[in-house]
Amino acid sequence: MKELDDDELQELLNNGLVPDSKILSEEDKDDLHAYQNLFTALSSEPEQGLPMSFAANVRRKLQEQVNRKSDLRFNLIALSIFVVGLTLAYGLLSVISPESGDMFLNAVISFKWVLMTLVVGFLAFLFIDQRLVKRSY
Repeated sequence: MKELDDDELQELLNNGLVPDSKILSEEDKDDLHAYQNLFTALSSEPEQGLPMSFAANVRRKLQEQVNRKSDLRFNLIALSIFVVGLTLAYGLLSVISPESGDMFLNAVISFKWVLMTLVVGFLAFLFIDQRLVKRSY
């Protein structure tokens, strides 16, 4: 006898054919039992569903990821603007007068810790500000 496919098994179940029938092979009986168990399980409601705020929670998490990426991008852009500004100032001063360019470079090197503290403080201020804005939503 040929092996039954899904549609034939479904038709047998709909017609009320019991799995102990003599016309079915052992493998078909096992498949029919599996289908009966599956449809019994599918006909019952799940005991506990998703919480009512599931979609809102997923949306909020995705929005936080997008905001985190844009905040990081903004902070990196601010840092790169500062570095490019110093480089541009040095380049322009070197073109106008090489001595003033060297003086500017020496001043930047002398006050590197002050400049780094200002940059880190500015980025920390942006980071804290972004956290406070997120918390107020």
